[in-house]
Amino acid sequence: MDSPASAHAARQRLDGVALASGLLAPVTWGMTGVFIRLLHGLPTLYIVMARLGVAALVLLPWALRSRRGVAEAMRSPLAAPMGAYYLFATEAFVRAPVVEVTLLVSSAPVVAVGLDAIRGARPLRQQVIGAVVAVLGLILFLRPGSRITHDQALGYAFALCAAVASAAYAVGLRARAQARRPLDPLVLTVMACVLGALASGLLVAFGAPMPATPGFAASPWPYLALLGCISTAVPTLAFGLASARLPAVLTTSLGLLTPLFAALFAGVLLREWPAPAAIPGALVAIAGVVLVLRAPARAGGLKATGTSRARPRSLARGVGTRRAGGRRPGSPAIARAGPRARSWRRRS
Repeated sequence: MDSPASAHAARQRLDGVALASGLLAPVTWGMTGVFIRLLHGLPTLYIVMARLGVAALVLLPWALRSRRGVAEAMRSPLAAPMGAYYLFATEAFVRAPVVEVTLLVSSAPVVAVGLDAIRGARPLRQQVIGAVVAVLGLILFLRPGSRITHDQALGYAFALCAAVASAAYAVGLRARAQARRPLDPLVLTVMACVLGALASGLLVAFGAPMPATPGFAASPWPYLALLGCISTAVPTLAFGLASARLPAVLTTSLGLLTPLFAALFAGVLLREWPAPAAIPGALVAIAGVVLVLRAPARAGGLKATGTSRARPRSLARGVGTRRAGGRRPGSPAIARAGPRARSWRRRS
């Protein structure tokens, strides 16, 4: 039997691996736009097909560990918004600067608040304030008075569509968990990659032949492989490990580092540094998203976004029957308190 000291050391190592995984996810996600921009000239459908195909091949061994999860994911419609997210995000990165697209896509928690309101869930005051702050920050960041080309505006529209698709996926996944019918996000992601690769492959097969890309003296497949492996499969696995071992607040907070890493990589590799005047708006937008993510969860429900599971109903019912001191009726302390406490316990 392991000693308590060795068990504590093992937990520390595990938490260290989980924290490293939580940091690895935004780093690798931040490279997405760079890889797509390096594939400039390649049709979007080819990029989506190759990216999702590579990611599905890498993630498939982990997904096949749960046969039941695969069957449930195949019956779920939630793979559709995830596949749409990949398509919209790729279209956005092709047309607009990396940092701006990443920040717009990262506004998915704000969109999720609106989707929850449409579903009849009244948002918390902190969520509303955070959503307003995030929208104001995005307006300041995108600088409406500056010159925006038609292609760039279309990229912004695709980025917002990607945020809506991501929010719809998160809201649907949370609704399944609240209904005690949870889905494995990793398995669902694999199914989305498989369906997205097949759908884009069919569109490519019935579309125009593969055009020549003058920007590529060599094959684009190395960049496509890196996009599917480094910026799709790796962050999915890393975020899944971090979500299973770290508090939800910490994992969602680490996810907010994605725009910062995207700005760093785009500036160093593509020379797309954000304008100094736009930085305050970006910080305000990120602060608004933080307010939304840090809003306290309602009893029996979940936050607007996040990966934490819904609290069991039995525990939620126990909250309302607690007395001062945090003990429920029927606990040993109440039983020892005398006849008055015992009679109160019978009445409750």
